[in-house]
Amino acid sequence: MSSHLDPAKEKELVELLMGLTNYADLDAIAVVSKQGVKLAYFATEDSEADPDLMAAVSAALLMTGEMAASKLDLSELYEVVVRGQDGFVVLSHAGEFLLMGAAKDLTSMGLAVTQMRKYAKEVGDLLGQ
Repeated sequence: MSSHLDPAKEKELVELLMGLTNYADLDAIAVVSKQGVKLAYFATEDSEADPDLMAAVSAALLMTGEMAASKLDLSELYEVVVRGQDGFVVLSHAGEFLLMGAAKDLTSMGLAVTQMRKYAKEVGDLLGQ
């Protein structure tokens, strides 16, 4: 599939991302290709996230996570979680694509990871059609 979506599928994808924010306190969510190309993006009004930067960083995180999983014999990589003092980022496999969420509120990290797993499957199913 190309990195460009037809408008109807893109709208459905953005609605999925908006739905995820109802269950997880994420500031920004993006669906990106494994090469770091943004397909869809949604952010709350408070977010200062740069969608292009999120997409580019996702490719680097994926490469690093896959290398670590391989070298440590962890089998297939499911997700990458990066936690800093002022927030976290979660990167989950969504079929042939990636779902990336970011938030400043560290107290919501566990719930966000759980919900991202669920929504990553839905995103993968939608984009696999």
